Amino acid sequence: MKYYSISKKLIISVKNFYSVLFFHIVSKCNKQDVFMGWGRKKSGLRAQELAQKYNAKFMLLEDGFIRSLNLGVENAPSFSLVFDDIGIYYDATKSSRLENLLNIYELNQDELNNAKRAIELLKKNKISKYNNNLDIPNNYFFQDKNRVLIIAQTANDASLQYGLTQNTSTNEIIKDAIKENPNSEIYIKIHPDVLSGKKQSDFDVHSLPKECKIISENFNPLALLKYFHKVYTKTSGMGFEALIMGCECICYGMPFYAGWGLTQDKQKCPRRVKKRSLEEVFYIAYMLYSQYFNPYLNKKSDIFDTLNTLAKYKSIEQENSNRLFMLGFTLWKRYFMKPFFKAKDNEIIFLNSLKALNKYKLTKSDKFFIWGKRVDFNELKNILIKKAQDENLSDFIPKISLVEDGFIRSISLGSDLTRPYSLIVDDKGLYIDPNQESRLESILQNEIFDEQILSRAKNIIHILKKNKFSKYNGIKHQDIKIHAKKGQKIILIPAQVEDDASMILGGFGLSTLDLIKEVRLKNQDAYIVFKPHPDVLSGNRKGLKDEKIILQYCDEIIKNCSIDSAIKICDEVHTITSTSGFDALLRFKKVFTYGMPFYAGWGLTQDKQKCSRRIRKLTLEELVAGVLIQYPRYIHPKTKNLCEIELCLDIMLKMQNDYFSKPYRKIIIDFRIFILRKIRRICEFVVLKWNLNKK
Repeated sequence: MKYYSISKKLIISVKNFYSVLFFHIVSKCNKQDVFMGWGRKKSGLRAQELAQKYNAKFMLLEDGFIRSLNLGVENAPSFSLVFDDIGIYYDATKSSRLENLLNIYELNQDELNNAKRAIELLKKNKISKYNNNLDIPNNYFFQDKNRVLIIAQTANDASLQYGLTQNTSTNEIIKDAIKENPNSEIYIKIHPDVLSGKKQSDFDVHSLPKECKIISENFNPLALLKYFHKVYTKTSGMGFEALIMGCECICYGMPFYAGWGLTQDKQKCPRRVKKRSLEEVFYIAYMLYSQYFNPYLNKKSDIFDTLNTLAKYKSIEQENSNRLFMLGFTLWKRYFMKPFFKAKDNEIIFLNSLKALNKYKLTKSDKFFIWGKRVDFNELKNILIKKAQDENLSDFIPKISLVEDGFIRSISLGSDLTRPYSLIVDDKGLYIDPNQESRLESILQNEIFDEQILSRAKNIIHILKKNKFSKYNGIKHQDIKIHAKKGQKIILIPAQVEDDASMILGGFGLSTLDLIKEVRLKNQDAYIVFKPHPDVLSGNRKGLKDEKIILQYCDEIIKNCSIDSAIKICDEVHTITSTSGFDALLRFKKVFTYGMPFYAGWGLTQDKQKCSRRIRKLTLEELVAGVLIQYPRYIHPKTKNLCEIELCLDIMLKMQNDYFSKPYRKIIIDFRIFILRKIRRICEFVVLKWNLNKK
């Protein structure tokens, strides 16, 4: 069977669901081949003509009911499509596969339960067809009154043309709504494509009666609908969302959800003979008729993954919106940061100091981001509160987040100025600081991880272990030979950078030297292997590297090998706060912590220190779900668009293989690193000299 597309644009839309060929008249067809076109547009009509001509099949496509984060007219990647080999769901003049399913499909109890679960998830996360919208401000509706909403649509929309609404104008609906609801406030909602300036509305705003109020803001439909008890529409999909939110719905056309006993219908469709519940219509339309694809994972999906993914990236989009002030970001980091903070119409401002804030007048929507501990959180908070008072900005609440590298960072070292592929943005605290709760700690303490995310976590553990990934990659893996006796317990101590923030905040005053002394004291008969930190070996950072001192307490030093190679040879890993301990857990090794890293305190490690807030016991899959799936942001190493960890790892693996298999690439990258290190040293010297002269 071959699938033929009538337009090249259509191939792009369906390539994630089917292998599609562009059709040429000279192509040979048979009865099993399928012509694909878009709904009731020219390509859809042409697909039906060609199917009839060549005695083949046809398939009509349209966007699904949960489409994307941003608008389709803005080319936002789609999460769902519907495929119909009979008609199309919004064409009430003829049968469609959806209509036939609604007439004959019998749901079992499991399907009904899944529909209820999906509806609750949709309502909880306020997921609609498009999800680039705003929540309702607290003071938008002043009094608790009865409100009626009229849902306007776009002019010449196909659902109006084929939805039996030719003889009904929006102005007539407005008159009916006013007449039928004398004690209610009447509002009209403008379509998001009209608000974006991409399309025209189906009514003239200037002819609006004085009794009506226009909602011109791009509010989230589900957030908006909870303030209304009744809606009027021709064929808008928002009418079905109104039913989900418990509103009464009056339909002047025949949308897919009308005619089944859920709505008050001005039109009749004699083909629709069955009475359906809300859950039945939802399951058949959203879960049986629609197909899903996750563009952030680049794989086929289902409605639950779609709802969770959209909720996650909708939250990131909101965090990235408006004006973003960045403090403590070095010149090297500024260019790398932008892909992680992309949002529609936002503004990113990098500040060299706190004093630079004086150039700007605050607004309530401003957000502030600090790299690590480069700027004092409380100092910034106090400055912002005082500045808001001076500028008479009432009810101002500083929105401050801390930013750090993620746990799967890059091919090479961060200190070599390589681009990060993951990032932590935390509005509670830093994950490396056990003295206060971070968002990661909150996730690990409170989140209920479902089977889907735990399955992903298990797969990620397999990918990381199989491909020997860790925080930094690009170091050649090798089989290390050490001189331990047969049967002797082997302990690995991965060194850390002494002035690293995780050591300062979570190390309880211990140094690497303190660590090796204590490990030797408690393990007299063990064979202790010491691995210097790569940033220390490269000369980029300060740390313990005096081999005479190290060998007083350790039996062997291993260098220039990956952390995976080092963990492979050991029975136990002993560390203060190193992420190598997390890598060891992923490789099913025993881990002993002497500080309080993010992965300690959850029952998976042997801990010297305690954190009274961490009382939950986690499985390894639950830890990975929180640490690697839910907490960080990832970008696609090539496109620089946000993505999920699995896609990021897939591309990183290909890049790492190129790095190892193509010597000229390794030479180019190593030379680039050498030059960048020299530039870094020169800049550090200039800054030091300038500071000395200033003093």
